[in-house]
Amino acid sequence: MIRDLFLNQEPALRFFAGLVYYTLGLSLLLQSRGHSRLRLARSLPWLASFGILHAAYEWSGVLLVPPGMAFVEKAGNPLMIGRIMLLALAFLCLFEFGADIVAPLGPRWRWLRPVGLILFLTWGIGAFALGVLSAFPLSEWERWVEASARYLLGFPGGLLAAYALRRHTFHLLIPVARPHIIGMLRATGLAIAAYSLLAGLIGPAVPIFPFHLMNEEVVQNLTGLPLFLLRSLAGIVLVAGMLRALEIFEIELSSRLSSLEEAQILASERERMSRELHDRTLQMIYGAGLLVRNIQAQAESATASALDPVVRLLDQAVQSLREILQELQARPAMANLIDGLERMIREYGLPALMDVETDWQIPPDTQLPPAQLRHILAVVSEALSNVVRHARAQRVRLTATLQDGQLRIEIADDGRGFGPEAQPGFGLRNMEERAYLLNGRLEIQSRPGLGTTVILEVPWSGIRREALYRPLVTGQSQPEEGHRRAPGHPEADPRITQ
Repeated sequence: MIRDLFLNQEPALRFFAGLVYYTLGLSLLLQSRGHSRLRLARSLPWLASFGILHAAYEWSGVLLVPPGMAFVEKAGNPLMIGRIMLLALAFLCLFEFGADIVAPLGPRWRWLRPVGLILFLTWGIGAFALGVLSAFPLSEWERWVEASARYLLGFPGGLLAAYALRRHTFHLLIPVARPHIIGMLRATGLAIAAYSLLAGLIGPAVPIFPFHLMNEEVVQNLTGLPLFLLRSLAGIVLVAGMLRALEIFEIELSSRLSSLEEAQILASERERMSRELHDRTLQMIYGAGLLVRNIQAQAESATASALDPVVRLLDQAVQSLREILQELQARPAMANLIDGLERMIREYGLPALMDVETDWQIPPDTQLPPAQLRHILAVVSEALSNVVRHARAQRVRLTATLQDGQLRIEIADDGRGFGPEAQPGFGLRNMEERAYLLNGRLEIQSRPGLGTTVILEVPWSGIRREALYRPLVTGQSQPEEGHRRAPGHPEADPRITQ
């Protein structure tokens, strides 16, 4: 009775199911987080696309069923082929959502990036070949194609997305998120895992494992509920969890605004201090110097000579205060990049330790703002420090090129390198944070015995505004950041442990 009741209302219930996934997609698209430093924000468009495509899949089925026809009799309609294509594309987006989150975690995950597209193309070619070479009627062909899409794309895509969200949550978001947000993200991951089972392993009945044992008809007979309704319940949990978890971006934005406000307060205080030093302290010391000189001019020779050290100390105090005032009131000037890089090579004493090769494919008078140059040199310094202390290298090569508005700096050594099992350290997070402040991309390439290459790419005028105001905060992983951590970023060198 209950099963028949649901089946009689199936078009309306499927419309509701489509509305659930459409709400997910539209909400994530409207919550644009391009300013966020969290890796999750840059991966959400894939999940939003999954929601929109899945909604289109549900709604198209309702529109393609003529009034009065049972939904289960829809098979054989040529337009259903397009509907199955929508489902496959939705699964592909879900797979890419998971791959986009875990790929930057290291070489062991980077290979996942093209896997989703390969699976999708394999499914499409197989579906076309099955339609051409087999003698299946259209209705039978549709069941096979839909079942293969669910098993080949939906199941692995859902599991990968669930695992990626869980890993991202517990490894990167716990330090910055509140407990209730972590709980909602955990529930979201479980909802995606449940969806992968309901939408991936359980599909149309076809004579192949596991669909001949567990399919839509079997589940409906066991539970008395249509399978699409169970999938919709998982979708509701997914929507509720993601919408609640979006609060993490508000927390992040609030934290960044607080940092900017503190920087502005600090700048105002520096300005007040400079005025006080200039208008009061400096003038008092300068006046004291004039009085001493006046006394010195009227005193006897021996007394005047005894006052000479006092005059010199007062002059030094005036000069010191002027230098302090210049630092407090300093305006961004330009600094030479090549001079900074060559000075760093000398400071580390690299020529005495190994063969050093430099290749500066940039104008010799290339100038950068001090804040930008400081972050670039800090990344280079961290890389050179690891070469000197840990790489056991015989040769290091530094290159700097400027092309298409991008500054690219490479530090390559022929040392012992490292493998994919390496774990990120404090030094890497420091480098990633600076790369993000530069609005750039940091990449580390290495293989055991084949050396290490550190690559920093920076837009020529792409330094972020907050880099000019707030001090560098390290000790937290920002994959993302990264870094801003770029897509496909390998794991960190275990040598980076400063």
